[in-house]
Amino acid sequence: MNSFDDTVVATLDSARGGRAAAMHVHGPRGAGKTWCLDEIARRASRCEMTVARARGNDEERELPFAALSTLLAPFRDRLADNEWTPLRAVVAFDPYPADAFAVKLTTFRFLCAMAAERPLCLLLDDIDLLDAASREVLVFAMRRVDADAIACFTTGLQEQAPTSTMPTVSTIIVRLDPMSVAAIERLLVELGVAANAAARCAEVADGNPGIAVAMATGLTHAQRAGTAPMSLLPRPSGGLVDELQQRLRAHGDAVCAALVVAAAEHGGDTAAARGALVALGEDAAGFDAAEALGLIDIVGARFTFTDPWTRVVAYHLVAPASRRAAHRALAAWFDAPEQAADRAWHLAAGSDGPSGAIADALQSVAADSARRGGLASAALTAERAAEFSTTAAARQRHLLAALEWWIGAASVDGVRRIMRTLDPLDLNAATARAEASEFLDGNRVEVIWDEMTDISMAAPIADAPAPGSHAVRHWARRRARRLAIEDASHRGDHRAVMRILDADGGRDRYDVSAFLALTSSMRHAGRLRDAREMCITASAILEGSAAFPAWTVRLLTIDLDVLQGRGDDAIVSLEASRIGLPTSLHEFAAALSGRARLQRDPSRSPADEPAAFTPLGSGALFEIRERIRDGVLGADPCPLTRAIELAEQHSLPVEAAEARVWLAALQPAALRGATVSLCRATLQRCGIRAWDQRLDRSVLDVAPVVAPRKVDPVLDALSHAEFRVADAAARGLTNREIASTLFISVKTVDFHLQQMYRKLGIRSRTELAVRMTNFEQTAKGDRR
Repeated sequence: MNSFDDTVVATLDSARGGRAAAMHVHGPRGAGKTWCLDEIARRASRCEMTVARARGNDEERELPFAALSTLLAPFRDRLADNEWTPLRAVVAFDPYPADAFAVKLTTFRFLCAMAAERPLCLLLDDIDLLDAASREVLVFAMRRVDADAIACFTTGLQEQAPTSTMPTVSTIIVRLDPMSVAAIERLLVELGVAANAAARCAEVADGNPGIAVAMATGLTHAQRAGTAPMSLLPRPSGGLVDELQQRLRAHGDAVCAALVVAAAEHGGDTAAARGALVALGEDAAGFDAAEALGLIDIVGARFTFTDPWTRVVAYHLVAPASRRAAHRALAAWFDAPEQAADRAWHLAAGSDGPSGAIADALQSVAADSARRGGLASAALTAERAAEFSTTAAARQRHLLAALEWWIGAASVDGVRRIMRTLDPLDLNAATARAEASEFLDGNRVEVIWDEMTDISMAAPIADAPAPGSHAVRHWARRRARRLAIEDASHRGDHRAVMRILDADGGRDRYDVSAFLALTSSMRHAGRLRDAREMCITASAILEGSAAFPAWTVRLLTIDLDVLQGRGDDAIVSLEASRIGLPTSLHEFAAALSGRARLQRDPSRSPADEPAAFTPLGSGALFEIRERIRDGVLGADPCPLTRAIELAEQHSLPVEAAEARVWLAALQPAALRGATVSLCRATLQRCGIRAWDQRLDRSVLDVAPVVAPRKVDPVLDALSHAEFRVADAAARGLTNREIASTLFISVKTVDFHLQQMYRKLGIRSRTELAVRMTNFEQTAKGDRR
């Protein structure tokens, strides 16, 4: 089956084409069935269809023709004609309407007449609660529509729609699957609920948006704003909640006690729920009675609630003190070491005041969650630990840990919330606030902590001064490391980036900025495929985030698109990224835009896109880009030649290749062929296609340039990897330098050399250099 949207469109299109169609949506209460009908109504209105709607409910279930009257209410004026007299009596709730058959026949004829004038969309919500009289009429009418412009959409709890209320053609059954936590959270935020409160409601709603909305509605103003703590299961609000509580209380105290404990045990552990009931002095038979009543299902060691509403309603059947007692009883049950997380959460829910032991236990749970990759969960748990802290220092420690994990999870809302919570006058948190500020907007924030001024980016990370608490030392070390990585990346010194990350040993795995710096280094090193894979990973991590690193990874991806010859895609992506782009990235975006246009149109003059040559970065990279700009815009080969020398000196093959592209365009035909040939070799090795067409144009007036042929028959036997090692060795590079240049291990270089010595029948590097030199001279002669 197609997606929900496609199914709705197909049903509406069928009706608009003159053939009746129907769609039934089913799911539990609160799953969003009514919201689906709201969206269908909006779409039908946009399609210029007439929309009529009715809903079944318990209050009107015994009132004859209640649903039919609501359905026909929009057509009251049309019912004035005498031929529709039986329906006028229905709409007016005449105590003596026409006979049943006349109402059925007239309803069928009236719906067909309305559909003949304009396609008709009928929406019947909760069809299992329709009154019997309306159901009989719709049975008669809807089973007879066929070649009529009528689309019927129904909702209900049952999986199969009652055929008596559906047309006999094109009926589609759709189940509403549980919504994701992220989708429910976005829905609540749109309704004005703070991000942290929305996250709590969404997490415990079990995929049911109706439950999440009911819980959000029941929050206090401070809780909705995210400034007041919330219970494990927030109290829901609404008429349905009151009705369900009355029904549950009617089953007796034993069943209610069992349901409260079951609701508190979020993991569904049957033995734990029974053990807690015994510890509380309650009758454990109430648990079995709840199963007999169909309120819970027990399958082996686990149980589940048959209706997700029952859990959130049952949890609040007793006073808060009784709920806390239930959690303490459950915490006592989970006494094994591997059950530490369950025990910590139950202790927290069962506490009525600060507790250092509970805070430390929650922090341990958070750290374990972070080690397993659940950074957002770890951050929320650390925030919860801060609530139980007994001292200001402990609270700060938990909040700083939460801040680090929120940055790792790329959550702008989480970072902003922690920054508001931290004491703005606390110098110990200054470094962390600076990191968070740069994460949010990318602007360098000077640390106002006097003791931090001695940190030198040139010094080893482990030697950075770190006064204060352990958390402060951690943030000082983290910031020094990140700035060192960024500075090396901006200089194009990818080797330095690798050294810092290798020395780190994975200590700070949650630093998104360092991750992106590594991606940039891969790009400068000519490892475009690795850089592309890292960008894809980063995009998945940062998806939906408005943090500064998210904008950076978008531009890095666009840069790779340009280098790989996808200028059209790059321009489209730049247009999409224009809104909201941080000011500090505007220059980078403008340069990418110019580069994309030059790549897309090889006949375009570089003088038309001066922004494409804006020097970016720092150190050697900035100097190289500056010389490329001077050479291209000034039509001067000398700066380009110097740029090539610097790029090769600092192992920046991409920049070296780009400089050769523009140098070839300025050289006489006699020299251009060799430059283009060397440039093509570098571009091919790096997987760059951006300048292929421009290179083709630059050699139109000379003989076609072809890749060097391995005219030596023995050299033809070398693999591509071996040939690269041979070429580097012939140029005098040591094994370690070859490994660093080609990004392979020293052992791999030695292995390739031994294989080549055997294949070529030589014994030394000198013989290899002579062999390669003869090959190059022969190849040049062939080109001439």
